[in-house]
Amino acid sequence: MSNQEVTIQFPNGEEKCFAKGVTLTEIAKSISPSLAKKSIVGSVNTTTTDLTRPILVDAEISLYDTSSKEGLEVLRHSAAHLTAQAVKRLYPDAKFGVGPVIENGFYYDIDMNHTLVPEDLQVIEREMKKIASENHIVVRKEVTREEAAQIFAQDHLKLELLEIIPEDELVTVYEQGEFVDLCRGPHVPSTNKIQHFKLMNISGAYWRGDSNNQMLQRIYGV
Repeated sequence: MSNQEVTIQFPNGEEKCFAKGVTLTEIAKSISPSLAKKSIVGSVNTTTTDLTRPILVDAEISLYDTSSKEGLEVLRHSAAHLTAQAVKRLYPDAKFGVGPVIENGFYYDIDMNHTLVPEDLQVIEREMKKIASENHIVVRKEVTREEAAQIFAQDHLKLELLEIIPEDELVTVYEQGEFVDLCRGPHVPSTNKIQHFKLMNISGAYWRGDSNNQMLQRIYGV
């Protein structure tokens, strides 16, 4: 094997050489178009990762679809980003806290002038479906802290989250269409992979769980 190649080991133990920098998407396509179409995330040396990340070292890989635990978790997290993008389109003043995966779904904490009511959830869902159908490519970008501070200059919540990222940790953002979020990832490769979702309810939540902080609006979804 040349130093321009990497050895990829599949879950069944089979090994194959690829050009250094190959992505999980390219590997999946080399096996079958249907596998590439079904896969939404993968793992490289046991670390869950985006399908588009280049592989630069020998690695054991796995590919996951939406029926897997790994795939479902990434799908839920990407649905949280889809929710935030829809909210931002509908309420441009919105600022965003965190949007994690939880046991049976996801939520996103939001600061905005409009007070959400249950009827708003259907409107947000419709916008989410529109964004999903627009099929935006989800792009991971590594940025400096200064670049991130410029991107989120108008969002005090994201700036606070940026400040607590450890100094030795890489700062990454994810873009889909006009929307960009501060996030470690990974995510689905494109918004049209997010097909089945429902926003369930709204509640109040103190920022970062501290009752001394401002109250945000939390949207729950599945």
